[in-house]
Amino acid sequence: MTTLTGVGRLIRFILRRDRVRLTVWIIAISGVTLASAGGLPSIYPDQAAVESYVALFGNNPALVAFAGPGYGFENPNIGLVLVNETQLNGIIALALMSIFLVNRHTRAEEESERAELVRSNVVGRHAPAAAASAVIGGANVVVGAICAVGFVALDYQTSGSLALAASMTSAGLLFAGVAAVVAQITNSGRATLGLSSAVLALAFAIRAVGDVADNGLSWLSPIGWAQAVRAYADERWWTLGLCAVAAAGLVMGAFWLSTRRDLGSGLVPPRPGRPRAPAWMTRPLGLAFRLQRGALIGWTVALGLMGFLYGSIAQDIEQMVEDNQVMADVFERLGGGGLTDSFFAVVMGQLGLMGGAFAISSALRLATEEAVGRAEPILAGTTSRWRWAAGHLAIAALGTIVTMSAAGLGIGISYAAITNDAGQIPRLLGAALVTVPAILVLLGIAVATFGLFPSGARAAWGALALAAGVGFFGELVKLPVWTRQISPFEHVPALPAEDLALLPLVVLTTIAAAAVALGLASFRARDLRAD
Repeated sequence: MTTLTGVGRLIRFILRRDRVRLTVWIIAISGVTLASAGGLPSIYPDQAAVESYVALFGNNPALVAFAGPGYGFENPNIGLVLVNETQLNGIIALALMSIFLVNRHTRAEEESERAELVRSNVVGRHAPAAAASAVIGGANVVVGAICAVGFVALDYQTSGSLALAASMTSAGLLFAGVAAVVAQITNSGRATLGLSSAVLALAFAIRAVGDVADNGLSWLSPIGWAQAVRAYADERWWTLGLCAVAAAGLVMGAFWLSTRRDLGSGLVPPRPGRPRAPAWMTRPLGLAFRLQRGALIGWTVALGLMGFLYGSIAQDIEQMVEDNQVMADVFERLGGGGLTDSFFAVVMGQLGLMGGAFAISSALRLATEEAVGRAEPILAGTTSRWRWAAGHLAIAALGTIVTMSAAGLGIGISYAAITNDAGQIPRLLGAALVTVPAILVLLGIAVATFGLFPSGARAAWGALALAAGVGFFGELVKLPVWTRQISPFEHVPALPAEDLALLPLVVLTTIAAAAVALGLASFRARDLRAD
């Protein structure tokens, strides 16, 4: 028997187990990317519009930080607009896909002790990790292939299309290697996700600083390597080789590190905790906060930073669309007011979707705690099911308010600094908080699925996907009005472009409360489950 014995069977097993998950990832990433690519020619229909975009982009550090250095802007073409609108988003999406899936099939399997059962069979030491690497690498390649074919089909230049798709794929493969190494160092799935995501955030920050300062610092970031392929601008293919070599080296390094530790443990031992928990942690609310504080802090910082960046470019919106009536019409239809306020209204909807992702993940912590068996010993005592669940739901609801407040303050502070108008801070904070009732509806759907269909609770993410699809593409593809009304965000007043209307917010909050009550009542009436 070799260290790779059984890898073929494990690949088939992973494909069978993750057939839905992989399909959703692939369709979502490639679909959003191609939808954006398909809409650009109508927004920038001629060379003058492209040159206007390039002129504004190159003079705005915030836009450079968002998208990249703007290679080839001296000879602008529609392909360069595509690169700046889709490349970085695609890289981050594939990196996150790789991180989540690698963790799922490595560290999380060891944490749940399923890896021990697999390894007790005729399976080589490295076969599970090799199988996971093959499947996840294949998923990255499939997304790249779909995007490349789609770009060419949309009449973008062929070599640039291949370079753009390959840059996203190569970055996704590299971060799969990063997650594989981190899984050997840490001793829990949460730590693996947290540290791998921190590496991604650091790579983004280094690239952003390097691109804005134009000092070569971006070459220290793997994201910078992927973007340096210069798609649609005299491509440099060798930079993708850096990503490929680094990805292969990281995977091989992960294999070697796995021989230096015991199954189930990490190279870095966990830090000993206190001999006795503080009194506040012995209560359901305190325990829920302790379990979710890392995620709450991460989401708060992320939304605050996103808000700050959006606010820093808001003053340029009118200049951006001055000579582009198509874009102006899009913003006015989506927001309904002046261009800048319409931009803010659109941004609040996007940040609200991110807040919805936090709310759903926080609420579904109930399903995770139940499935891994940690809820059972708590509920075996004097703690009631409702009280235990209420602790996690309080963190989810209050955390939603905190994260959206951070987003609103980020936008308000940066925009107030640019305009020298401190009154923008409360105005934009209120515009961010008005999305909370819609987010609570998503939270309520998550709780209802948890109570009614515990084994399929993660289907609640479908509600967020539907809301995102309506928000991003409903107006562009002219969806019927009734289909757009399915999204709770369509019923939120588009502040600050519209006036505040309280009735829709009250209705949304009532719907959210009813969904939560249904989920809790169903949870109380059923048996506990365990995976």
